[in-house]
Amino acid sequence: MKESLPDTVTKLVTSDGVPVFLVGTAHFSKESMNDVTRTIQEVKPSIVVVELCKSRSHILMLDEERLLREAENINYQVISHSIKRHGVFKGLVYILFLKVSAQTTKMLGMAPGGEFRVAVHEANQIQSPIFLGDRRIEVTIQRALSACSLWQKLKIFWQLLFFNESLTQEEVEKCKKKDILQELLEEMAGEFPEMTRVFLNERDRYLALSMQSAAHSVKKLPVVDPSKTRSVVGVVGIGHVSGIAKVWNDVKFDELSELERIYPPSRASRIIKFSLKFTFAVGAGYLVYRILPLQKVGERIGHLKPHLKYFW
Repeated sequence: MKESLPDTVTKLVTSDGVPVFLVGTAHFSKESMNDVTRTIQEVKPSIVVVELCKSRSHILMLDEERLLREAENINYQVISHSIKRHGVFKGLVYILFLKVSAQTTKMLGMAPGGEFRVAVHEANQIQSPIFLGDRRIEVTIQRALSACSLWQKLKIFWQLLFFNESLTQEEVEKCKKKDILQELLEEMAGEFPEMTRVFLNERDRYLALSMQSAAHSVKKLPVVDPSKTRSVVGVVGIGHVSGIAKVWNDVKFDELSELERIYPPSRASRIIKFSLKFTFAVGAGYLVYRILPLQKVGERIGHLKPHLKYFW
């Protein structure tokens, strides 16, 4: 079957013989959406796993207009709520990520995560459950920021604040080539090595465990619909595929507690955080100055469909 699937599909097999088909995708790619559709239709898996967590599952309800409206609806109350919920730095980073996503969406004419929405649609067509297989984004961001120096945190914030690069559809599609993506990851690793470790390497292991857990669930099914196979299709970013394959036979389920642990801040970091509150408040004011004049009233993102199953 692997021979008839797209080139972006990697087949892995669990120790108890359940095949897992990983579809490597680019998050703004119509070609990736087609790859996901074709793979699920041909494999007809018992379970589909997507590289999302519960906190990011709203992406399944996004479209271009809604994402742009949400970004345009950034106002003082939204920024204030984000800061109260996530803290000053993480709250501002969240707002800036939304701003960058909306900017990219406007440039490319499509919202991120189309491959995940297609996966949900195709899974519904064959009545296969969806598992959300990624680590909670709150944990990932907290672990990443905890691993970065103060200078690195400020540099990340600054780069997001002044992000203004243009991307073309052709450039996005080039990311489906593993050599180009590897070059980008290595470039990021040179500047933010700890961020790369947390966002990429740790999540490779977490996603591998999620795929294997889904496969074990398939193995335990007493009866499988004759129109489907005892298999799993995983939809992940192309940058995770090689890492998942590399650790596939090494990961252990007792790693989960460590991968989900959030380390408390040190005394020194608490002192630094307290002394920088005024600085970040000034940054928030400047963020408001840069964003708010362009805003209009928008709609909030709806709730996730009730049929989704949260894996962790």
